[in-house]
Amino acid sequence: MIFGKRERTSHVTAIVRDVVEVVAIIIAGVWAFYVFAYENRIKPSFAKPDVNVTASMQRLGEHNGLVTVGLRLHLDNVGTVKTNFIGIAINVYGERVVPSSPPQQPQQPGTHYVFNGYYRTQNKATVYTLAYITEIGDPSTGTETSLEPGGSAEIQRIFYVPKSRFDLLTMSFDAPYTKYDNVTFPSHLAVTSDGTRVVTPLSSQVDQFNIIPVAALDIR
Repeated sequence: MIFGKRERTSHVTAIVRDVVEVVAIIIAGVWAFYVFAYENRIKPSFAKPDVNVTASMQRLGEHNGLVTVGLRLHLDNVGTVKTNFIGIAINVYGERVVPSSPPQQPQQPGTHYVFNGYYRTQNKATVYTLAYITEIGDPSTGTETSLEPGGSAEIQRIFYVPKSRFDLLTMSFDAPYTKYDNVTFPSHLAVTSDGTRVVTPLSSQVDQFNIIPVAALDIR
């Protein structure tokens, strides 16, 4: 009798052990799905696009009364979803720098503060523009500009300005973008009163990227 009880006890123990092992395997599977499927794929897909923009301008030389300027714009997708640009607009402005007479008094600081008491800029003019709509904004363009997560792209251009006409060049960058594929967001290039081209999408599902200025160059 004693031997029979021990045998049944061992059998029950084996069943319990098997059940525990099965439960452990199921839990491990659920955890693996959570980590690899949800954390690495599903959850990142709900994030918004995230793009870093850096830009620079360089004086390259002069010829026939014109100053040669090199422009470089670098885009980095630092987010977890694909970024599809609906359009891009780069505007470069030329200005004269003149002394402020009398010197301006500093204003009370608020959320943004810049003090330039001894100079001011004047005669702002648009000297170069690169602007276009992609096929997400207008399918007829056939132009695509997109970045995969971790991807980057660079735009390089050369333009010319009259020598001694301007002292300072500044660049602005305007580029609405979205993470959605195979969707059209009707857009067009609008022109402001100072000649600036901007991309105007007609949708609330678009993230707007706008930097003024994104780069500057003393061209004297």
